[in-house]
Amino acid sequence: MTSAPRNAIVLNTTVLSNFAHVQRVELLETLPRLVTVPAVRTELEDGVETHSYLTNALTALDTDIPVAELSPQAQTLEATFLERLDPGEAQAVAVAEAVDGTVITDDGDARTTAIQRDIRLTGSIGLLVRFVESDLISAAAADTYLKRWIDEAGFHSPARDFETFLTD
Repeated sequence: MTSAPRNAIVLNTTVLSNFAHVQRVELLETLPRLVTVPAVRTELEDGVETHSYLTNALTALDTDIPVAELSPQAQTLEATFLERLDPGEAQAVAVAEAVDGTVITDDGDARTTAIQRDIRLTGSIGLLVRFVESDLISAAAADTYLKRWIDEAGFHSPARDFETFLTD
């Protein structure tokens, strides 16, 4: 394990799972200062038996996506967040706050906590927008991924068509 760098981008399980579902984990690897947390590894390991595509995400951990150890400050924050968040979300939000970073989560409670604590955040759809705007994928590919997440993985999205999220 490694220490999370200042201004780290911290992935939680759902986002990593979404990109693994469409076999595009490598897109996440383009993000600067990207890390995840030990609880995310545990959640992926626990889910791989019923969701074999999670193997793609597990393979990327450590080699391409570092798993960051929790600093004492992050451990203290995690203990507070565990009152209302699952372990993966609690650790991801705690690490993001401790290093003045960004948490990447689709979990409603984790997003609310991040907003309340003034932690930068985005989610799976925000990343799709970033990847389209950076010309890493086409808008059509992003639309396909979003629809697969909704139809196959039960992803809750405020809109079904990706184009809704693009600004002129």
